[in-house]
Amino acid sequence: MLVKSIFPFGLAVNWAQAQQFEPLSANMQSWLLNTGSLTERLQALCTEFTLEVLGQSRLPLEPSEKQALPNHQSQEWQIREVILYGDGKPWVFARSVLPDHMCQSTWASLGNQPLGQRIFNDPNFIRSDFEIGYLQQHPLTHQKFQTTTSMPQRWARRSVFSINQDTLLVAEAFLPDCPCYADLR
Repeated sequence: MLVKSIFPFGLAVNWAQAQQFEPLSANMQSWLLNTGSLTERLQALCTEFTLEVLGQSRLPLEPSEKQALPNHQSQEWQIREVILYGDGKPWVFARSVLPDHMCQSTWASLGNQPLGQRIFNDPNFIRSDFEIGYLQQHPLTHQKFQTTTSMPQRWARRSVFSINQDTLLVAEAFLPDCPCYADLR
């Protein structure tokens, strides 16, 4: 098992607008800036897709999460961290900041269901532009990534979803085994 820490793991990324990273390769651009469901894309690339909930609880927000959620002081939040696996390999680490009241009502039965299934099946959700950044370390083991010619960077993305008066933040870190790096292997 990859995990050497306990929930919450956090996500150490210096977030920036995508334009600051241009030019992105066509492949990475298609992964980082695609507004469709990442869950559905991953499911289409494997025989067995699973989701492991690492934890979900009311926790303080990280400073960058407060910046991304201008209304962060107006309510309580829950942090949800999960790993998305394709054919038994960890592909994506996701950290979501969810309004506590939604976790107590609308999403009380979320369990091991991907958050994306709820969001992308509700046409009322509006997604912001993406922020992206380099992963400095593995979110689960906290080991620093070594960049090489064959594997220059590991990436993460995040965006804010709005519905009615609520906002939530979803950050996704593309782990080394993720298919988005297949053209680099």
